[in-house]
Amino acid sequence: MKKTQFCLVTLLSGIAFIAQASDTSRFSGELSINAGFATSDSNLNPNGDKTLTSLNDQVSHTNNVFVAPLGIISYALNNQNSHRIYMGTSRDDLAVGTLAFELGYQYDFLNGTRLDIGVLPTVLSGEVWADPYLVGESRSTTDIEGNAYRLKLSNIGNSGVSLDMAYATAEIDNDQITEQALLRDSSAYYLKGQYRSMLDSNSGLISAFSYTGRDAEGKAASYNKYKAELTYLYFSPGHSVALTGSYAYRDFNAVNPLFGKERSDDIYRLFLAYEYANIPGWKNWSAISFVGSTFTTSNIDFYESNDLIMSVGLNYKF
Repeated sequence: MKKTQFCLVTLLSGIAFIAQASDTSRFSGELSINAGFATSDSNLNPNGDKTLTSLNDQVSHTNNVFVAPLGIISYALNNQNSHRIYMGTSRDDLAVGTLAFELGYQYDFLNGTRLDIGVLPTVLSGEVWADPYLVGESRSTTDIEGNAYRLKLSNIGNSGVSLDMAYATAEIDNDQITEQALLRDSSAYYLKGQYRSMLDSNSGLISAFSYTGRDAEGKAASYNKYKAELTYLYFSPGHSVALTGSYAYRDFNAVNPLFGKERSDDIYRLFLAYEYANIPGWKNWSAISFVGSTFTTSNIDFYESNDLIMSVGLNYKF
């Protein structure tokens, strides 16, 4: 059993045990089912073209239709609901397009600060090309596994300031890249600061800046990434909207031996999340939708990509 599956089964078993031994009214959260589609233009997408005739090939295009659950479940560890365990994707993360599953512990301080300590067992897991640069032969996929560990302080002292920190590792099961400088096993550090301010009683802004440092086995696969992000929030009794735009610059640490220069990327992203809460006759249900697009330009054409995701669904709060 893979460690991601083990983490999920362990936490679900633990919550089931708590539910049997404790007051089930301490459970809260929301669950949704979403249907949508995603498109991608990327040479690195493992669902793309298997065979490249050259490293200058036109970027391959893929389409994908999906049905997926989202949401979060938490269990209060005391009657005051001041500290909790939880699993899922938080509303705050989903609003800005961070679709990561998290297992964690949360504590609310009397001064308004919220502490989160969590592990994200699926954020780095999936499939990649074993050798994305293989030319003239069919490329095969391999698994990438890893964990991210997160510490977050939200609304510190009721100031609207939040600090998010994470450490992550990633390992390629069968990395077949022949160039030592491009090997991808890595560790990464992430730091994000943000400030939330209200424009009026129904709207606000969240401004954020983050830094990611990736130390990979290959120096040409290591980078520093700097990202600026701005989110506009609007909420009323029946509707809520979050519109997020961001720009990131990713600067790699060494010359890429396949292309003869150091890689640098510009990443532009726009994400919109919407919720309609007044479905007639459907208490605690809401209709939800999100759409997001990411454009990556690079000084090396091989790495340029465009991605789009759209989804609609129903959400239930309890």
